[in-house]
Amino acid sequence: MSAPEPVARRGPPGRRTTVLAGTAASVLLAGTTRTSWIDAAAPDLTGTAQQVDVLGADAAPAVLALALVAIAASLATSLSSAWLRFLTGPVLLVTGAGAAVAALGVVREPGAAAGSAVTTATGVVGSGLEAETTAWPLLSLVPALAVLAVGALVLLTGGTWPRRDRYRSAAVTIAADPAEDPAAAWDALTRGEDPSVEEPEAPPPSR
Repeated sequence: MSAPEPVARRGPPGRRTTVLAGTAASVLLAGTTRTSWIDAAAPDLTGTAQQVDVLGADAAPAVLALALVAIAASLATSLSSAWLRFLTGPVLLVTGAGAAVAALGVVREPGAAAGSAVTTATGVVGSGLEAETTAWPLLSLVPALAVLAVGALVLLTGGTWPRRDRYRSAAVTIAADPAEDPAAAWDALTRGEDPSVEEPEAPPPSR
């Protein structure tokens, strides 16, 4: 009997997978702020109790702001600059952790988080306010921690991602005739060459 083939080890996620994961988690985090995070009740100017559903964007505006920053950082990670991961990685770490802390703040003090939205809805400042959170602040921790994990992944494995410079090298080594290819004229100008000057023909070999 032949020996079983060894199982190939899977390497760390590549750039594309990491960028997609970070972008998806950031977009999902932003989407949770459009749901109802707090069920509040407070009397209006006539003394009638009003029910107010406080969205996540109103209860914790920092979560939405951090999610938008995380989206931009995730997309920037797709660029091929090797040093860029030392910028986008920490940004994703900070935004993920900051969003998680802001969401937990809503769970700890729902009345304070709902105060502004309730005041806008009832016209009364902090009188008889009752508030309790829904499940969404805790559910938002999932994409927030995912953003944090992607940031750590960018820092740890970003150095192994290949640089996408093969198109640049091909443009430098393969020169086309500017008279036949207008794009080649632009390439020549970017290299500091004058495409209108014809290169001298090589002399015939001496016999």
